This record gives sequence, C-alpha cells and structure tokens, in this order.
Amino acid sequence: MRARRIQVFFYGSFMSLPMLEKAGIAKRAFAPAMISGFELVVAPYANLVESGDGVVYGILANVTHKELEQLYGTHRKKLTDIDYFPEAVLVQTRGGKIVAATVYIAAAESTGTPDKTYINLMKKAASDYGFPQWYQDRIAAFAE
Repeated sequence: MRARRIQVFFYGSFMSLPMLEKAGIAKRAFAPAMISGFELVVAPYANLVESGDGVVYGILANVTHKELEQLYGTHRKKLTDIDYFPEAVLVQTRGGKIVAATVYIAAAESTGTPDKTYINLMKKAASDYGFPQWYQDRIAAFAE
C-alpha cells in the first residue's frame, strides 16, 4: 500500500530543496504558496507569529507522515531543541487556489541571531520560487 501524503506548508529552511534532500526528502515538484494572518520571524530559526494582516510565503508540499517524522522528529533536532507543532491553515497557491494544509509552528518564541548560512538557504529558495522582492528583502534583513 502506498503511503498517504498530506499537504504541508514549509516557510523556513525547509523551503530549500538541498535542505529537504539532506533531511532525506526526495526531490519532487513543490508549489510556491502563501498564507495570511501570520508574520515570519527568524530568531535564530524560522517561526510564524500571528499577525492580522501579515503574509508569509513558502511552498506547498505533498509529504508522507514518515517524511514529516524525518523532518520534525529527526532532522530538526540536529538544528534546534525548539519543538514545532502542527496547525491547520488555509494556503493560497500562486494560481489562486485555496487549499487546507498543515504548518509547523514553534510553541514558544525563541531569541537569537540567525546563522547567515541558514538565511542564505531561505534567500535562495525565495529567489528560486519567485517570491516578491519585498519578501526576499525581508528574509535578507534577518541576517543584518
């Protein structure tokens, strides 16, 4: 039986194909997308905070539960001890389609200066996916 896949919105370094491959997630098509009502923060890793008129860009991915366990149970623990938990969101694709998805958000805000390599992964992914320039600049500003 083929493993069931679910829609997940990635917004931090997990937008990066090399990062996903490093975590054991096979390369496949991912759709550029955005969610409303949140704002991106990076301190020292990406997280979302609620913000009424905020917008966060990322990718919509079809992944298995086993792949999610690899990402958030195994690989994330190599990066940080901050726990991320799944939440339901509505995601808008570049074509305007609205779909339900899961997003992972840290339960507690953290503090710290982001690593430039981490920010560069996010910047490259944002550029590769054609996110608006203002959003790419926002990501870059976390490294300053």
